[in-house]
Amino acid sequence: MRQALFLLSALALVSCAPPGQQSISPTPAGPDTQTISAADAFQNRIPLVSILPDTQDFQGPLKAAVAQALAIKPDASFQVMAETPATGAPDNDAKTLATLAPQATAIANAIIADGVPAARVSAGGKTAGLDQVLLVYVK
Repeated sequence: MRQALFLLSALALVSCAPPGQQSISPTPAGPDTQTISAADAFQNRIPLVSILPDTQDFQGPLKAAVAQALAIKPDASFQVMAETPATGAPDNDAKTLATLAPQATAIANAIIADGVPAARVSAGGKTAGLDQVLLVYVK
C-alpha cells in the first residue's frame, strides 16, 4: 500500500511543469489584444522610448533604456523619429516637424553621449499617429 501511494505521488510530481517553466502546447496562446493594438499603432515597430515634446528630464530613462537594449544587442542602432499627426496641409505639417527637430537632435545627442557611436544613431520625422511625440526605435 505504501509503495502504491509513493508511486502515485511520484507520478503527480512528474506531470507538473518545473517552477517558472510552461509546458509545451501544440496550440500555444496567441498575443493579447493590447500587444496586437500596440504593434498595429506603430506599424509593427514598438518604440523603445516615447518622449512627449518639451520633456526636459528624459536623459535618465533614455540612458537606462539604451543600456538595456545594448545589453541584449551590443551592436544595436537607434533611430529617433519625430512624429506629428497629418493635418492635410503639408506646409503646416512640415513646420510642426521643424519645431520638434531640436528636441529630436537633443535625444540623438544624448544617445551618443551615452556611448553609442554616432554612425549608429539617426534621426528623422514623419506624419503619423494622433499626437506629437518623439520615438526612439532600436534596429
